Amino acid sequence: MAIISPLTFFRFAADHSELLERLYEKRARITETELREYVLACRKDNDPAPQQVINQLEELGIIEPSPEATAAYEMRRPVAQLLAYLLHEYRLTSVEVIQAYLSDLQKLGGGLVKAVADKDGAGAVRLLADAADEVERMRQDSRHSREAIVADVVKLKANKAGLTVKERLGRVDYLWTRYMAPLRDMLDVRKEMERQLDSLEAALAHGEIAFETDLAVHWEFTALRSRALRLRREIAADFKESIKELLPLHNELHRESAVSRGAAHALGLIKRGGLQAIDLTKRLGISSWRAKGLFADEAIRAYMLGLKGYTPKLPPPLCAVRAPDLTSLIQADDFKTKAKKAVPLNDALAWLIAQYPQAAPEQLLRCYARFYYGEFGTTRFADGTEKSYAAQGLSFSARPMGVEKNGN
Repeated sequence: MAIISPLTFFRFAADHSELLERLYEKRARITETELREYVLACRKDNDPAPQQVINQLEELGIIEPSPEATAAYEMRRPVAQLLAYLLHEYRLTSVEVIQAYLSDLQKLGGGLVKAVADKDGAGAVRLLADAADEVERMRQDSRHSREAIVADVVKLKANKAGLTVKERLGRVDYLWTRYMAPLRDMLDVRKEMERQLDSLEAALAHGEIAFETDLAVHWEFTALRSRALRLRREIAADFKESIKELLPLHNELHRESAVSRGAAHALGLIKRGGLQAIDLTKRLGISSWRAKGLFADEAIRAYMLGLKGYTPKLPPPLCAVRAPDLTSLIQADDFKTKAKKAVPLNDALAWLIAQYPQAAPEQLLRCYARFYYGEFGTTRFADGTEKSYAAQGLSFSARPMGVEKNGN
């Protein structure tokens, strides 16, 4: 096959995008008649003749003769994969394919170990390039499988095709048993992928150290190690997201299927033996209404007449709210004015008790603290023994605290 110019290919694709989408939808076993109909349906005024367009499709490697039938075509797989990527229509990747990737990585890892031991930098670079391709293919396939599963779940939930519960359950069970269950076994149970990636990363770490002075080779080892780390992280994320989308639908459809099977079985019993065959009253405990303890009409009428003549009494008055006792409080403005006039003082606490004999002890101590922190002047404590103070039945012991005006 001749080399195809990318510019020519993509220019043709841009001019005939609708035709390529139709061919992608059909993909396999496109007869010559269907192909000509597609070309005519998508033809524009300035397009060449239909036969020339068909010739270009073959020359550009977009279609090729189908092996299944004569006078039939199919879209080449690389072109179909490109369109699937652009249209977000991905194919699922089986565990067998992933297993093949891991086997190739194991062989490449063994080759890297030998290349590192032999100090073969050129051979190591070739092996690293092949391993990088395998890692990226595995990562892309994992992402495509996730997108395909999510798309299938969305379609099955919407059920625009009107599929029965059995048909939808069959599709979900196929996805679960063919892809998710084996992948979970490989990732979570046997942890085969983790072992293979651990082995590869160990070989890469050893290669980084061995080729530390050869920066070009060292960088290739570092780059592949980063790709392997990203692969490990994204495969785990893709698997968790796929399980998160598929498992609830899987469980829901199994419940609906069980209900449907139970209903079908019950209807079969009714058809053969009548309603009494399933004994619903005994099985479901269906309740029945039974009137009991009802009043006679005359008794109800007498009661209603009594209500008609009822005159409600006034409710008892609420307890009068007592005015708060303000004598135990010390007004801040009053205290400030008196304290400024009283300074200097020989005994601040004795003065407070004398000025406010009805004040609560906590009020006296609060004002005493204002004296102590120097709001009204410098404080000093008298030498000697402590003095006792009495206020509202409480007793205090303290050395007398005097207050002098600032500047004295």
